[in-house]
Amino acid sequence: MTSRGRVRSWEILGMQGVIDSEDTPGGSWTPSVSVAVHGPPVLTPGEEVEFEWQHQAEPLYGHSFFTVRAWPLGTEPVAQSDRPTSGAWNIAPDGTVTEVTDLDWEEPIRVGTWSVGVVSVWNGEESWGVIDSEDTPGGCWTFFSALHPDEVINSRSVGGFSIGGGVSDLDVGEQVDFEWEPAIDQDGYRFRAIKVRPRREIPPWRVERFEG
Repeated sequence: MTSRGRVRSWEILGMQGVIDSEDTPGGSWTPSVSVAVHGPPVLTPGEEVEFEWQHQAEPLYGHSFFTVRAWPLGTEPVAQSDRPTSGAWNIAPDGTVTEVTDLDWEEPIRVGTWSVGVVSVWNGEESWGVIDSEDTPGGCWTFFSALHPDEVINSRSVGGFSIGGGVSDLDVGEQVDFEWEPAIDQDGYRFRAIKVRPRREIPPWRVERFEG
């Protein structure tokens, strides 16, 4: 579902915040990957936005709503495929944003590459973890939303989803297939998972779309 709201808070170091609206009592938790803008994926406290959200069966960080996509009021959301991928953004603690054009990688950055890895960390209370692989030295950070069905992750249409079934966590030691992208500092990691697919059998997903 799409709603109009106002940014309550934004943590520049954690790259996350909360959006308030009448449709999402208690606020909608918003990670930087959900910010559909050109340039640095950040929001400003007090800023009016439009955002797509979904209800969580289990509260996340104390919030029962999760922001799928958000963008400043009066603008058009930028599709994930249209967001810059050749550069990166370094955000200092004081809020200063600078573009990084040379990451000094030993190999060219591969965006959207599927790799095979093993789950080394999973924080069930906060729904995030780390996947180890040869392609992502130092570990690849991942969030539970990377487990969602492709129709949700790849959605470019206006609207939200109610999601049930499936899985919402990973098991330490299990092997997964995952798609990743580079990150300047995702909770201390240089890689972030876009999609994660466990190799074990999982229950069917139940997805209901809410059109805005």
